Amino acid sequence: MSYYQHRTVGMTAPAPLVDQLRLYHVDMNPYGHRVLLILEAKRAKYEVHRLDPLHLPEWFKEKNPRLKIPVLEIPTDQGDRYLFESVVICDYLDEKYARNPLHSRVPYVKAQDRLLIERFNELIKGSLECFDTNFAYGSDQIIQTLDIFEKELAARGTNYYGGNRPGMLDYMIWPWVERLYLLRCVNERRFDEKRSLFPNFADWGDQMQLDEVVKKHSRSPAEYFDYYKNARAHSMGYYL
Repeated sequence: MSYYQHRTVGMTAPAPLVDQLRLYHVDMNPYGHRVLLILEAKRAKYEVHRLDPLHLPEWFKEKNPRLKIPVLEIPTDQGDRYLFESVVICDYLDEKYARNPLHSRVPYVKAQDRLLIERFNELIKGSLECFDTNFAYGSDQIIQTLDIFEKELAARGTNYYGGNRPGMLDYMIWPWVERLYLLRCVNERRFDEKRSLFPNFADWGDQMQLDEVVKKHSRSPAEYFDYYKNARAHSMGYYL
C-alpha cells in the first residue's frame, strides 16, 4: 500500500524529508497526474503539496528557478534533491523502485515506447487547442494520433501497451486520454461515433478506467468539462 497526504504549500518551506518523497503539484495538471500514477504503481511512500501557479512562494522559486511543475523532492544523504520534467521523474521512479517494473526490459520495445510517448505530444497540443476553441471536436491532430495508437495496440495484440497489465506507456498517456472523455459532455453522439473508429483504443480506455492505480487519481468527464470551460488556455500556461 502506498501512503500519501495532500497538503497546501505555504509561505514557509516544509521540513526536510525523512522517509518519503514529496511531489509539488498543481491540481488538474496532467503532467503531475502522470507522476501520481507512477508513484501509485510503484507503491511509493509520498506526500503531495499543492501549488497555486499564480502565487508561488519565494522559497519554491529559489529551489526551482525555472518554475517547472511538477517537481519531485527526494531525500538523500547530501540533503533533499529535486527532479523536474514528468518523463524524467517517471523514469527515475521506475529505476529506483524495482517492484512492479513499468518499462519493458527489451531495449527495442522500451525505445519504441519512448518514441510513442514523444508522438503523443502532438495529441497533447491538439487536445489543448480543442479545449480552447469552445471544445470544437474532431481536431485532425487528435484523430491522426489516435489512429497511430489504435494500430500500435492492434499490432501488439495485447490489452495494454505494456502487455497483460498497464506499463509505462499506458500510464504516461492516460492523463490526456482521461481528459478527452469530457468531449462526451459536449456531444455524446459525435463522441461515440469517433470512438467507434478506434475499437482497440476504446477498449483499452475502458480497461484503464477500471485499473486501481488509475481510479486512485481519476476525475469525472463532468469535472474536466467544468474546469476547462472556465480555465481556457490563458490560464493554462503552466501546463505547457
